[in-house]
Amino acid sequence: MKDRAHSDRAFRIAIVGGGFGGASLAVQLVRQTTRPLDVTIFEPREQLGAGIAYSTVDPHHRLNAPAFAHTILPEDFLHFTRWAKAAGLPSTDPAALQPDGTAYYRRSDFGTYVSQTVAEHAHSPATGSRIAHVRDQVTDLQQLASGQRVQTQRHGAQDFDMVFIATGNALPRLPGQLSRHWGDHPAVIENPFAPGRLQAIPREATVLVIGSGLTALDALSTLLAQGHTGPVTVMSRRGLKPHLQGPTPAAVLQVLALADAGNAVPGRVFLDRIMGPVPAFLDMERPGLRRWLRDLRRQIGIDVQSGGTWHSSFDMLRDTVWQLWPRLSVRDRRRFLETLKPWYDVHRFRSPPQNAALVGAAVERGQVRFQTARLVSLDASQRDKRLQAVLRQRGAPGETQFHADALVNCSGLDAAAGMAANPLLHALVTKGTVRADACNAGLAIDADGRAITADGRTSRSLRVIGPATFGTFGDPIGAFFIASQILRFLPAVFHDLEEIG
Repeated sequence: MKDRAHSDRAFRIAIVGGGFGGASLAVQLVRQTTRPLDVTIFEPREQLGAGIAYSTVDPHHRLNAPAFAHTILPEDFLHFTRWAKAAGLPSTDPAALQPDGTAYYRRSDFGTYVSQTVAEHAHSPATGSRIAHVRDQVTDLQQLASGQRVQTQRHGAQDFDMVFIATGNALPRLPGQLSRHWGDHPAVIENPFAPGRLQAIPREATVLVIGSGLTALDALSTLLAQGHTGPVTVMSRRGLKPHLQGPTPAAVLQVLALADAGNAVPGRVFLDRIMGPVPAFLDMERPGLRRWLRDLRRQIGIDVQSGGTWHSSFDMLRDTVWQLWPRLSVRDRRRFLETLKPWYDVHRFRSPPQNAALVGAAVERGQVRFQTARLVSLDASQRDKRLQAVLRQRGAPGETQFHADALVNCSGLDAAAGMAANPLLHALVTKGTVRADACNAGLAIDADGRAITADGRTSRSLRVIGPATFGTFGDPIGAFFIASQILRFLPAVFHDLEEIG
C-alpha cells in the first residue's frame, strides 16, 4: 500500500507546446483531476493558447467556423460564445455577426479567450493544482525509470511524471526544391503569417500565390484589406478552393436562441455527436475507403433530392473520422493521403463568409485570378530582381512564363515535413524514443495517446495530442476536435498517473 504522504503529492506534468492543444490540455487536466497537479507548459511565445492559427494580429483573419464550434472545454460548446459576449465582441466587431445569428470572430480574439482561460485556471483552490508557463524551448526528452527528464535551452533539465507532446502545426514551408534555394529571397514569402511580410508588398505589385486553401484566403484578405491594387494569381495543382459554410442546422439555431434568452442548454450537444456512433449510412461490416466514399455520395444524393445540401452527411462523417480512420487498412490510409485528402480538405475547412465575400469581389473585378497549374521552376532577374516562374497549366500545351514581384507560399500544412523540420521530434524519432506512424504523417500512439517507441513499446509517461496524431486518428485538426481528443484521453492519463504515483 502506498503511504499517505506519497499518494497526496502533486504530480508533475510537462506540456511541450503552448498553442491551443497545450492550453486546452492544461485547463482540462486541472478541472478534471482529484489530485494536485503541477503543470508546466513549455512555450517560447509570450501568449499561451495562440499558436500559429490564433497569434495572427490581422483583424481580417477570422475563425473559419462559427463561434459555437470553438471552445477550450468540449463539454461546454458555448463557453467561448459567452466569453465573447461578456467581452463585448458583438459591439466591437459587428462584422463578425451573420444574419442567422451566428458569429465568425477574429482569430486573435479567440487566442485571447484561450489565454485568459488558462490564466483563470492557473491556481485551483479545489485541488491545489497549478499551471506555470516557462518561455523556453524543449530540446530533448530522456526516459527515466519512472517519468521523463525534460531538457531545455535555457532552464536546464527537469524531471516530470508525465510529458505531453503538443507541438501543433509546423510553420509553413516552401514545397519541394523551393525550400532549399528560395527561403531567404526577399521577394519570396515562405511564411505568410510572419509579421510584416505581406504588409511590405507594394500595393501595385504583381503577386503569385502558391496554394489555394484557407491560408491563401488569409493572405488574399490581408492584401486586399490593405488596399492592394496589383494583379494576384493564385495557382494550385488541382484548382480546388475551400467551400462556403453551409446553412446552420435549425436545431443549433434553436439552442443558440434559447441560450441568448438566458435559458440553460445542454453543453454536450456537439461532444455527444463526436463521441457517438458512426453514421448509419456507412457500411461498417466491410470497412474500406472506396466503399465509404460510395456510401457518402449516395447519402448526399438522398439529402439533395429531399432539399438539403451535402454539408449534413459530410459533417456526420467528419465528426467520427477518429473512429473510422483506425478501421482502414494502412493501404487505404495512404491512398487517402495521396489522392483524396485535397478534396476532403476543401469540404472540411470552409471559408469564413466575410473573407469569401472580400476575395469573391476581387475575382469579379478581375484583380484576383485562380489558376490550375504546377510550378515547374523559379528564377530571379539579375536586372530588376523580379521573379520568373515557369508554370504548366492543366489542359494547356507546353509551359508558360509568369513574372511576379512577390511569391507567397500558401501551399498548406505538410505533417511529415513539419515533423522532420521540428528539431525535438526529429531527435526523438532518431533515437527511438518515439516512432513515426505507419503513414509517416505523425507520431505513432496507442488509442489513449501513449507514445510508441521504435521497438514497439508504449510509454505511460510520454503522450502525444493534436496534429501530431494525424496518422493515427485521421483528422485531429481544429479546436473542438483537439479538445474532444484530450477529453477522451484523460481517463487513461489519470489511471497511469495513479500507477506511477
